[in-house]
Amino acid sequence: MFVQPSRSEGLPLAVLEAMAAGLPVVATRVGGMGEAVVDGETGMLVGAERPDELARALRSLLEDDALRRRMGIEARARAEAEFSVETMARRYVELFRSR
Repeated sequence: MFVQPSRSEGLPLAVLEAMAAGLPVVATRVGGMGEAVVDGETGMLVGAERPDELARALRSLLEDDALRRRMGIEARARAEAEFSVETMARRYVELFRSR
C-alpha cells in the first residue's frame, strides 16, 4: 500500500504512480486527492490531521489481504483508464480544441 498523509495537496504524481503500480492508496481528503483515489474502491481517504482515522485505515488494509489486493487491482485499472499518458494527452488536445 501507499500512504500520502498530506495537509494540503494538488494532485500528487506519487499517488498516481502508486496506483499504476497496483497499490491501494491511503490518503488525506485534501486538494485533488479525491480525483484520483475513490474512497473504498481504490484506497481510503481520511481527514487531514486525523491520525486516528489514518491508523484505522492502515490497520484495515494491513489485516485484510483480500481487500488490499482488490483495491490494488482497482487502483491500477483506474490509473490506466483515467491517468495514462494516452488519456491525458487526448484530454489536453480536446481542451485546446475547445478553446
